[in-house]
Amino acid sequence: MLHLAVDVLVAVVLTTVEVVALLLTSFALGIQAWADNKSGPGTTSSLKRTARVATVVSFTLPPACAYALFLLRLPIAAIAQCLLLAAIPFLRPIVTGVNRLREGLTHRRRR
Repeated sequence: MLHLAVDVLVAVVLTTVEVVALLLTSFALGIQAWADNKSGPGTTSSLKRTARVATVVSFTLPPACAYALFLLRLPIAAIAQCLLLAAIPFLRPIVTGVNRLREGLTHRRRR
């Protein structure tokens, strides 16, 4: 029973930390892109580099964690990491849609 509780706790904590980190990275990239748009056209190379690093990390960290958790005999936490990896491609369109909705509302207020 204790092993199951630890397994679930590790799954919840690790998944929450990774999702928060992904959302904060998306937010930071959005702020940086917004600042670049205000200062001039085009995206900077540092923004592109940061986006690439965030993408690579978001696709390599969950499988590595899942494998390590599987070796530690925490199957629920390992499955949660695999599900997180499957959900990552859906996060970008959601964040993009929210940003476009926000920009549309801001544009309407300015009129």
